[in-house]
Order: sequence, then C-alpha cells, then structure tokens
Amino acid sequence: MTWNELNVVIENNSSFLISSHLSLDGDCVGSQLALYWYLKDRGKQACIYCVDPLPAKFSFLKNSEMLAGEKPSQQFDVLFILDCSNQSRLGWEGSNEAAKQIVNIDHHRDNTRFGFQNYIDTATAATGEIIYRFFTENNIDFPDHVAESLYCAIMSDTGGFRFSNTTGKILSVCADLANRGADCSAIYENVYASHSQTGLLLQARMWSTLTFHLEGKVCSMELPLSVIDELGAHHSDSEGMADNTVTAKSVEVGIICKHSPTQTHFSLRSKGLVDVGRVAQGIPGGGGHCCAAGCTIDQPYALAMPKMLSIIDKELRG
Repeated sequence: MTWNELNVVIENNSSFLISSHLSLDGDCVGSQLALYWYLKDRGKQACIYCVDPLPAKFSFLKNSEMLAGEKPSQQFDVLFILDCSNQSRLGWEGSNEAAKQIVNIDHHRDNTRFGFQNYIDTATAATGEIIYRFFTENNIDFPDHVAESLYCAIMSDTGGFRFSNTTGKILSVCADLANRGADCSAIYENVYASHSQTGLLLQARMWSTLTFHLEGKVCSMELPLSVIDELGAHHSDSEGMADNTVTAKSVEVGIICKHSPTQTHFSLRSKGLVDVGRVAQGIPGGGGHCCAAGCTIDQPYALAMPKMLSIIDKELRG
C-alpha cells in the first residue's frame, strides 16, 4: 500500500473505525489517537474501539477518553487496525464484518497481512513512526497534542529509548516531534514515573518472585492474576516489568508470567542471543519482535512454565 492509496481510501470513504491489540501499550494508543485526529480533521466520522481498558498512565493524552467506548453496532466504510500482527490479537469477534474493508498498518515482522490493504514496515521502530511519516511525507501539519501522541508511541516501543531500535533516525523523528510541541519530560513522567501506590505494591510482589533458570541465562518473575484484585491494582500496573528481567549480567532471556488457574501469559524479553519473537510465534496466537514478544499457553503456570523453559533452552543451545 502506498501513501497515495491510503489517501484515496480516506478521501473516498466517510466512516472509520480504529482498533488495535489487547493489552494497550503506548504505541497502539498514540498511533490510534493520531489517526483519529487526522480523520476528524478531514471531516470524517471516526471512533476507536479496543477491548481492554486504557491504562491510566496514558490518560493525559488528548482524546484518550475515546478509547473507553462500547463496541459500535454499525458497519463502517473502513476499519483501520493498527499495530496488530493478526486479527486474533484484537480480542473481539466480527472484525471482518465491522467494515466494508480493512486497512492494516503495522511494523511487526510476523504480521499476517490480513487487510484488504496492508502497510507493513518492519524497519520502523513503532507504528507511531509510520503515522508520523504519513503525516510529514504528505505535508500534513499537526498540532502539539498529536506530536505528543506520536512521541509517546515511539518512546514506548523503544523502551524509553533503550532498545536496539533506538537509532539516529528515530531520535531525529522525536526531536522533530519535540520541536512541534511534544513535552518530552512530561510524557516520560506520565508513562514511567507516575505509579499508583497499589501499582508499586504489585510490582514489589512481582520482584519477590524473581528466579534464575538455566544456569542463570534466564530470569523470570510471576504474577497470579488474583493478586491484582487482592491489592486493588490494575493489569497495566505491571507493564514495563518485563524489561527489568534482562538487566542482570549473564541473563539472555527474561520472562514475566501472568497466570490464572487455567492460562499462563508470557511476556518475553531478550538481549539478542535468542529470538523471542520466534519463540512466541511457535505458540498459537503468539508473536512479536526478536527482543520483545508475548504468547499465551492454555495451561496452569506449573505446567506452562516448564514447557516455556524447555523451548528457550533449545534456543540457547542453538
């Protein structure tokens, strides 16, 4: 899909639904808000629908309340699916019937190209970067609150500019967004330094489970989902903890395990030796990048964790 084709889709249609993956992160939130602004600015009917609630740390972004709506019943002309490698990651049924056509915009390498039209750029650091390039390469001027949404998207998917996708190119993009009005320090504080007290207590519980495996090459923390309710915390309070699992020397792979009695979700991180995206892709519905990925095994933690460690052990042994 080219920019010209995307412009034609927007110009020739009037109603648009925007959606993204489960477990909302900064990239999917910021990308959706930026595209929502553009469609509304063009005089289009537009709304956003995501299954999971908006994490509180992103509520400072303008129009973030638009992500709190119910699933619309009408059929739209176009469904934009952003930052989502496959339709099952949406978490809701009926996406093929929700609109006359689907436009799929993403940067994940395992994207299944499920759209009527697809714009997939795996060389970009975030879907927010794709939206930024669509705006700038089409001479679309945008206000400061859109610059903040896009900066938030990119900052989040580069791990606060710590991951290997933090390049000179992406820093130049963020410098431009700052010049366009993005308040970099305020965005950082909201996303990374505004924990609730219950959120910190939840993270303390997770830290208490820290365990090393496979001769110290794998580090894990676990979280029974019942603890979230026990503390009165939110699922999003644990976001970012996976990144801490690969900070120890000699560790190559980090794992956060969130589990119910019947299901275990793995957030995987790697320093690069192991392609955790490939690991996650081996589990139905899983996927991601080489250094950050996720998947779910429909088994209790006591069974799912040994299975995951066995998979990673084989990868470490080459």
